[in-house]
Amino acid sequence: MKKLEWDELWKAMEEKPSEWIPTTTKMFWEMLEVLPPRAQRGDAFLVGEALCHNAQGETVYACFSRFGENCYAKNLTLKEFKQATT
Repeated sequence: MKKLEWDELWKAMEEKPSEWIPTTTKMFWEMLEVLPPRAQRGDAFLVGEALCHNAQGETVYACFSRFGENCYAKNLTLKEFKQATT
């Protein structure tokens, strides 16, 4: 699958909320360095600025993670992030 950045990445994350979307290492580092992360564990972090709220009223963030040499992104709540990184 093609590694996406910026508008293409945000669109794919919204259209496929249950999937980790491939992104570039460059995008991973840009998002890590843009703001202090909301949360970080190992090679995964939530971008410090929230995207929106879900139907349950929970804050949703862009999450970026590295699995080996590959980088991925997915929208997650803080609760989902903690579950995914334990």
